[in-house]
Amino acid sequence: MTNVVLDGTDRKIVAVLAREGRISNLELADRIGLSPTPCSRRVKRLEEEGVIMGYGARINPAAMGQSISVMVQVRLSQQAPADIDAFMSAVQRLPQITECLLVTGDLDYVLKVQTRDVEALRDFVLKELKAIPSVAETSTMLILDVAKSTV
Repeated sequence: MTNVVLDGTDRKIVAVLAREGRISNLELADRIGLSPTPCSRRVKRLEEEGVIMGYGARINPAAMGQSISVMVQVRLSQQAPADIDAFMSAVQRLPQITECLLVTGDLDYVLKVQTRDVEALRDFVLKELKAIPSVAETSTMLILDVAKSTV
């Protein structure tokens, strides 16, 4: 994404859509003080420029039978391109991993993982995650509650 210049109106649009992605263009235009046509044009431009990357529903994991949510810190044993590619391939094929973040510091990645119960989590960590050849260490933190989520 190149340097995109956002004015105050663009920022208002982004803020409203971040909270209410399903808002109608008419309601959005009314809230930010534009008529519908220029509002729609701005939203389209923000999408085309990559500021708005997409729209989606936030799903309650427990409603889908995924009552355990954890963050798993991962340290790789080696960071050669082939090792990273193999790790990323595994991440993409494992549906329990809902987010994968490359981080700085003592860790390499932080994963958000969701499973149905503790036994499924144990199986995932021992049989799936630790079976990836480049994974040297993992540390798992159980998420007790989500105090804030904007995604």
